[in-house]
Amino acid sequence: MSTDWGAHDLAVQDNYGDNLAATARIRHILLAAITAGDIAPGARLKELDLGQKLGVSRTPLREAIAGLKAEGILSIGDDGGLRVRTLGYQDIHALYQLRAELESMAAELAAAQASLAEREFVAEIRAREASLVNEGSDPAALAKLNGQFHQSIALASHNPFLIETLQRLSTLMVLLGPTAYSLSARVREIGVEHDAINYAIQTNDPAAAKLAAHAHLQNAVKARLQIIASGHKENMD
Repeated sequence: MSTDWGAHDLAVQDNYGDNLAATARIRHILLAAITAGDIAPGARLKELDLGQKLGVSRTPLREAIAGLKAEGILSIGDDGGLRVRTLGYQDIHALYQLRAELESMAAELAAAQASLAEREFVAEIRAREASLVNEGSDPAALAKLNGQFHQSIALASHNPFLIETLQRLSTLMVLLGPTAYSLSARVREIGVEHDAINYAIQTNDPAAAKLAAHAHLQNAVKARLQIIASGHKENMD
């Protein structure tokens, strides 16, 4: 599969503006390509080839690569080559297990202490998500809004260390491939689960918010592990 680097570059500009430093821009472009499945887990990346295709100089490219290695997105393979990290069955289970604990904590804290404006923001994002689902919007648009939904809850937790850790986990999620919104059977389930989390936050019910968020992540990992076990290649969030 050929990678449309130009399209990923434009998407990065749309999301982050056109004043990004070269290193940050390259990082986001590589993450976008991995998220889209253009660069599969285990794929080897050649620095010279990347530099030519992206039209960037060696220094910012190496800095971006070093950063992605530190974040656990890229790794050095047994052959000494640079590769996109591959997550095994147990890795995926562990990732979701940690995410379930942290996201349920964020939802619990948000339900307990979010401001009125923050609660309204969470509700607005959920309403937009439901509207996009009803309109049959593309998976990428739904995935972007999904990220905003979870981020808004994290920010409403008012815990900077929790927010930072969740952001790091969110970056690792790109290794799981295309979004769950590409599978119609999961789309409606996600909506119901998001509704439960949102309702608990709006009604100041920390215990219910914690349970709803934990159930949401448990359902997500269950679906993904079932697909892996059955040998299918579809990906889910």
